[in-house]
Amino acid sequence: MFGIVVGSLALLCLLTISTPFLPNLLVSTLEERYPVYTPAANKIPPGPVNILVLGGGHTIDSRLPANDQLSTVALARLAEGIRLQRRIPNSTLITSGYAGKGEVTQAEVLSKTAMLLGVDPARIRMQTAPKNTRMEAAEYKRLFVERAQLVLVTSAVHMPRAMYLFRQAGLNPIAAPTNHLVKNSKDRDPWFWVPASGNIQMVESAIHEYAGMLEAGYR
Repeated sequence: MFGIVVGSLALLCLLTISTPFLPNLLVSTLEERYPVYTPAANKIPPGPVNILVLGGGHTIDSRLPANDQLSTVALARLAEGIRLQRRIPNSTLITSGYAGKGEVTQAEVLSKTAMLLGVDPARIRMQTAPKNTRMEAAEYKRLFVERAQLVLVTSAVHMPRAMYLFRQAGLNPIAAPTNHLVKNSKDRDPWFWVPASGNIQMVESAIHEYAGMLEAGYR
């Protein structure tokens, strides 16, 4: 009997996190705190603008071009950074991230990818030391002391924690969330409620962020 109860509870937990209802709620609660950046809604005063793209993971494989060495998260963040850099006059793209166990930093791979996609190298800068978001905020403040408006690009689910840490560092960025996990399509698949591994990954992302916010003293 005990085994049946345990098995039933395990199955219930699995269904809860593998169907979209709870994962969508957990993630959307984070993603909806900051709207997508648009020049009309986020008017920037004249002057220099720094668009900081936070690191999102990479690997080093010499067989592949730089863009294919980026994680899907990092590539999505960079794409948004490039989109904004092309729409905001007098803006500079700043890539971020350390090398991990390799010799080439995340910032370098992001920078190389940006150049492959047509960004002028003169409008790209890097911060290659940070290992996490808190360090990215501190390094930005150390390196880029000029009076420029900061636009912060990261995944929408990560944006609340990132904004908190940057404000804790004494910075006042404009949020530019991207790589949304919850997308409200009008043409929703009628089988959207079927259990899927992607929903479990969404729960993992949400728990990672809530735990990080707790560790950071988010309030």
